Amino acid sequence: MARSNGLSEAAADAVAAIDAVLNKVRRSIQRRDFGRLILARIDPSLEVSHLDVIIAIAHNPAVGDTPQDEVTVGNIAERLGIDPSRASRISADIVERGYALRVASQLDARRICLRLTARGERLVTAVRQTKWRIFAESLAQWDEQELVTFARLLERFAGWATDEASMRRSADAVKQMMDEAEPV
Repeated sequence: MARSNGLSEAAADAVAAIDAVLNKVRRSIQRRDFGRLILARIDPSLEVSHLDVIIAIAHNPAVGDTPQDEVTVGNIAERLGIDPSRASRISADIVERGYALRVASQLDARRICLRLTARGERLVTAVRQTKWRIFAESLAQWDEQELVTFARLLERFAGWATDEASMRRSADAVKQMMDEAEPV
């Protein structure tokens, strides 16, 4: 299939191998194996959606968050790509469970923000450290240059996932192929 796009046989094989690996990763992510395992150990009453909201409240310097950034239910809905009413329900639940607090905005007293409690902070720290340890263990045999190159290439590769125009063209191409197919 990839050869029909002008790739050499070796390049087509590499594309097929990448596709297979990405499918494995996607299935694992969809099943939420890591999150479910963590929650089963620390608080079986929590759902993965709770963990998502707790992590969305946490400040993440890797994506430009600063400790001064205030987090609202609207921010959570946007970060997770969920309906604001769902974000509100889950947020209320984690407040009730002691992972977050409702606090008044320091920028606009009419606005209510969410902040993690010490318990929520411990959970986020433990999850991040464990995830990074897993990454480090799986990449332990790689030298520094390989890691830097992999990170750069992965970022470059991931660009297609956020290129909406390219995605629309691809969807149009799939539709065209289906329209051209023989009727069943």
